Amino acid sequence: MRVKDGQPKIQFQTFADMINFPVKPGEQPETSTSITEVLPLELLEGYPNHEEHFPLYTGARLSGMISSIQKHGVQTPILVWKTTDGRHIIISGHNRVNASKLAGLTTVSAVIRTDLTPKMAEDLFFEMNFQQRSLSDLRFSQRVLCVAAHYNVMKQQGRRTDLLVARVEDDDATSPDCQEKLHTDAKVAEEYELTRDKISKYCRLATLYRPLLLLLDESKKIGQLAAYEISFIENSTLQACIHQVISQHGATVSKGKAKLLREEFEQGKLDQQRILELLACEKPAKPDRGLVSVRLPRSCGKYFSEGASQKEISEIVEKALDFYFQSGRNTSSA
Repeated sequence: MRVKDGQPKIQFQTFADMINFPVKPGEQPETSTSITEVLPLELLEGYPNHEEHFPLYTGARLSGMISSIQKHGVQTPILVWKTTDGRHIIISGHNRVNASKLAGLTTVSAVIRTDLTPKMAEDLFFEMNFQQRSLSDLRFSQRVLCVAAHYNVMKQQGRRTDLLVARVEDDDATSPDCQEKLHTDAKVAEEYELTRDKISKYCRLATLYRPLLLLLDESKKIGQLAAYEISFIENSTLQACIHQVISQHGATVSKGKAKLLREEFEQGKLDQQRILELLACEKPAKPDRGLVSVRLPRSCGKYFSEGASQKEISEIVEKALDFYFQSGRNTSSA
């Protein structure tokens, strides 16, 4: 069955399914604890880096939610993780909380989970939020971050993380780590109908210096292939320098330039001065004003011999023009 608009195939049928999110064997405590309470909005914390992955609603969508809450209240409780140190972290419902504050509310109904481990909370956060969106709704940088985060969540805890961004063709296909990576690549690719190669590239792009990644949304100065090459320059200072040259000097980074930057980095030759030399914009060449192109009427063909070359025709036209203008000057001075 085809996935609609890049939405995952995992589906939560009811809210009860969501709050009792299935976890891997060995991760679920013996007693699952969830209670529903009315919580003060000021008590709630957003999930770490929530907006980086799932930006809050703005514009008409936000206005519509505020209006609905003012008329009907919050119809579906938010989901909150109460940590062992007493913090109340939102797992699902960031937009409802934000709109509730703007609507003038001070409390919200919440399902509180007290039995979650950090790993379970992370799984639940990503899976629930992905259900409410499709990849086509996201900007490219958001899509990259979301898919990469979802991929990382699916990795077994404790696995090597350096394999997350390695290309499939570069791995030793017989190693246990690679087999795990291939399995996870295939699973995520199936859920979102993306190729394994694209999943791998998204994970690689997610490691970019964040402002550099955001340029892929708003600028034609750098493309995805060039950004992929730059992601292998694993030095945040150098990546920040590349971003600065693009932003302040108007440089355009082609795939070829990006490959050269990567090669020089891998050879230990790349520094900020070299980046400037490679990426500094060349001034566009001024058009040659010495040449003028004109189209002669067909009737002028009688003045040229059959088979005359372009050079011969140009010489005749030049002589004719010289004679015409010279004659005009002589006449005016007579």
